Amino acid sequence: MVCRGAWLTCLFAAAACGWAAVSSPAFAAADSVAGESFFETKIRPVLVQSCYNCHSARATKLKGGLALDNSERALKGGATGAAIVPGSPETSPLVKAIRRSDPDSAMPPDDKDKLSADAIANIEKWIKAGAPFPANMTADKPVELKPWWETITDVQLRPVGEPISTVVDFYVNAKLKASNVVPVAATDDAHFIRRVTLDLVGRIPTPAEVRRYESSADADKKRQLVDRLISSPAFVRQQASEWDWMLMDGKGGAFRDYLVSALKANRGWDGIFGDVMAADSKNAASKGCEQFLKTRAQDQDKITSDVSVRFFGVNVSCAQCHNHPYVPAWTQDQYYGMKSFFSRTYEAGEFVGEKEYGYVTFKPLKSEQTRRASLLFLDGQTASEPEVAEPDDAAKKAERQAIEECKKNKQPPPAPKFSRRAKLVEAGLAPGREGFFARAIVNQTWARLFGQGLVMPVDQMHGQNKPSHPELLVWLAREMVRQKYDVKALVRGLVLSDAYARSSEWPGPDRPDARLWAVATPRALTPQQFGTSLMLASTDPAKLDKAPVFEAAVERMEQDGQSWAGLFERPSFDFQVGVDEALALSNSDKVAKQLLADEDGKLVRSLLAMKDTPLMLRTAYASVLSRVPDGHEMEILNAYLKKRSERPGESIRDVVWALMASTEFRFNH
Repeated sequence: MVCRGAWLTCLFAAAACGWAAVSSPAFAAADSVAGESFFETKIRPVLVQSCYNCHSARATKLKGGLALDNSERALKGGATGAAIVPGSPETSPLVKAIRRSDPDSAMPPDDKDKLSADAIANIEKWIKAGAPFPANMTADKPVELKPWWETITDVQLRPVGEPISTVVDFYVNAKLKASNVVPVAATDDAHFIRRVTLDLVGRIPTPAEVRRYESSADADKKRQLVDRLISSPAFVRQQASEWDWMLMDGKGGAFRDYLVSALKANRGWDGIFGDVMAADSKNAASKGCEQFLKTRAQDQDKITSDVSVRFFGVNVSCAQCHNHPYVPAWTQDQYYGMKSFFSRTYEAGEFVGEKEYGYVTFKPLKSEQTRRASLLFLDGQTASEPEVAEPDDAAKKAERQAIEECKKNKQPPPAPKFSRRAKLVEAGLAPGREGFFARAIVNQTWARLFGQGLVMPVDQMHGQNKPSHPELLVWLAREMVRQKYDVKALVRGLVLSDAYARSSEWPGPDRPDARLWAVATPRALTPQQFGTSLMLASTDPAKLDKAPVFEAAVERMEQDGQSWAGLFERPSFDFQVGVDEALALSNSDKVAKQLLADEDGKLVRSLLAMKDTPLMLRTAYASVLSRVPDGHEMEILNAYLKKRSERPGESIRDVVWALMASTEFRFNH
């Protein structure tokens, strides 16, 4: 929801200040947790390697009384007081120490161990953001070695085959009751159709769609709406866009084309994973899938990290240099064991190849002995493989020549007799071992639709990072396996739950923890959603109703919206509007020419033709914000238009611009 009226007053009082001035506190993130992911990847590895020997539980004697492996003790400080001042790196003694400005307090003490400039900059950035520690660093008790999912028994789980929406609400409501928190009511029809239309087909609803939904007295109208949207061709395009971002950072191209094709065929998530790992571009049904590996083939560490994060929900990268101090399973053996699945992968022109031989070796921390890594999956089980001898130099030369000949002829290189990547697919999907894979896609999908994951950060789904609702995540993961990894069924079940449909407006001053799901979390639109919605909002609603083929018209708007999408940042969990985006909407000629043009088929022209001011304002609101204005907003806007009655065209364009540039339009709420 939004603080109605107030933002209009601010905007019209200083319209020239642009969008940056329009921000509603109702859309502030309830819990910013992106810092936890930053901590795990940028801060903890530095602390482990450079600080923990003297300033953690592993130290023989805690130097200066300062412990950095526990959030409470780290913020409290040591014998000389606080070492970290959240929000102020310049006044934090820790920063002074790692900058080495005073030799007497320099950390680490030995100059040869000093931190890199990047490491120092990351620590400064982390402290400036408030020095957020992960939740699992708040207690002094030893880490529980048993993964959280092994503590869930079948007795705690709902029966197999229950509707997903029913199970979601059972577990969410049970925790709300246990937490003594009363959830807000469901959002109204106008806000629900806007929310679910954005999530399922990547655009705002048309005014006619909103009117039909609001006026329907059918008790089953929510399910009918969801099923209509899911059956739309736009659903496939929207989901492909989201998965393209999840797997390829939104690069589009051939990989997105593959996703569209796979989703049209309702291919399961397991099948997509298998296609991506096989990277068989000669197969017409999976052409384009090879881009995932091809774009990373020259960096095996990146392949290892990206596959682990994007398909299995775990970031094992910090175990590249040392064993994880709080996750017993994440050892250097584990990291290099995962890397071994890709050690024989290489780029071969237009194709991705895999050699018959090659092993990964590494030197464990504080050891001079080199170790050969085994094929080790995330669950700690080693995969068997045939022993292959390293070929001699002559054989390697002949192999290189054969590969170059394949490139020249634009042919794929020969497939190996034994594929390590195929072994990874086998290990990741094997019955009883598919938990990492199934939990990851459930958590990613939940985070996209609810604004937070059941596990946060979403790339830290290890055994010591307990979900907000453990039983729910285990049940949903098992249901994914039972339904053959049908993500469409998962999405449908989640958006039909009461938890998804709740209002985003909390009536009291203290908003509850976002992961209680007592109130919906506003989510910034993705660039594609924003661009398409701008194009639709700027269109004459009467023309939309008369479009001979509505889906074709929407697809054209998606394409036209791409020029806008490129101007906007992909939102993270702690998203804030950037300066470039604000300037684009306040000063760009594109706004006047494409969104506010007085042309046939455009919203502005249709509004200018209306003699009834209340009707004109209701039409503007319905087209842009998918709702009617309230009395206070009507009062403000009427006063504004009356004051500028000598310039009706300019004032109406200002009204439309204000709505499009509002925080309410920018977020899915």
